[in-house]
Amino acid sequence: MRKYDERDTLFSRIGLKKDTKEYEELYRKNSELKDLDDTNRGSIFRDNLRKNDNFKELFFPLTTNNKLFIKSLHELSENYPVQKKLNVSKSFSKNIKEITKYYGATDVGITKLDNYSYYSHFGGLSESLGIDNYNDVIEQGYKTAIVFTIKMDLDMINRAPHFEELLATEEAYLKVSQVGTRLSIYLKSIGYDAFSNNSELYLSPLVPLAYDAGLGEIGMSNHLVTLKYGDNIRLGAVFTNLELDIDKPIDFGLKEFCKYCALCLINCPASAITHLPRMVNGRQFYKFRENACYDLWVKSGTDCGVCIQSCPFTQGVDYEKVKNMKDNPLLMGEIIKEHLDKHGRRNYTKKELDIVKLEGDK
Repeated sequence: MRKYDERDTLFSRIGLKKDTKEYEELYRKNSELKDLDDTNRGSIFRDNLRKNDNFKELFFPLTTNNKLFIKSLHELSENYPVQKKLNVSKSFSKNIKEITKYYGATDVGITKLDNYSYYSHFGGLSESLGIDNYNDVIEQGYKTAIVFTIKMDLDMINRAPHFEELLATEEAYLKVSQVGTRLSIYLKSIGYDAFSNNSELYLSPLVPLAYDAGLGEIGMSNHLVTLKYGDNIRLGAVFTNLELDIDKPIDFGLKEFCKYCALCLINCPASAITHLPRMVNGRQFYKFRENACYDLWVKSGTDCGVCIQSCPFTQGVDYEKVKNMKDNPLLMGEIIKEHLDKHGRRNYTKKELDIVKLEGDK
């Protein structure tokens, strides 16, 4: 198996400056991506939001200031010393899950870390933390991943791809950092080293970890889809050397369901999603046109979110039916029909929320 490499991710690639050593090395190996990446190299998609300067000056700080808090939380977690080690059994996993939920997580799963769980190298995406780590090798010093979800605000997501959707995703990332920081400090307090992955610094891609931890299945949009909230979630993870009982992946029939549904593919404004499966390190993902997706981000000024909004599981499905839908295409069809009857192709709300509505606007 080939290890994941953060330098291969779109955000790392388009962050490289032309004619640098790193730029030349990357595209010598990935020449087919060069022209596509150059189109949006160095772009800040939020700048293209279709709102006037007054709107941007008033409301952009709602999201951009989050990085200040995430930086402080990261430093708090990293600088907290490991205390005297207590004897903790593997069965303490049940307590860890409840503690993580107490801190604000929506759901929690635990999985073992192995050599292929980690990125091989950092991709230089941590500038907001004051860290320059491009090309740095990632050390693999932890045994266990405590993976958790944070549910996003559905009213905001249902306004995708407008600014409210961006508010929902950025708020969730901040909450991920808050929960992860508290959990990592707790683990250090009982004597076990811990690292909190946040939106600015990851040791590992979190979707495959969340799948391994039994939090959901990987859908056609390549997001983790959970039973209760679909992919209307953001993921967080704390790595630790505390060994705990681990969870197993779940299978509620999503692979087949996605074939019958495909609403994320149908609704994607960028035609970035495909139905073509691909295996990555033993897990099924789907081929995805990531540059087309990001092109839309740049055009809309948000991180879109239409695929999240489109998923029936995001909008809520009959849980009793879902429990029995595996290997039952008729029941899957019934679930999809109920969704379409209630929401249509996607549950889109155009009207602005009060948080961004200015007095006198129509």
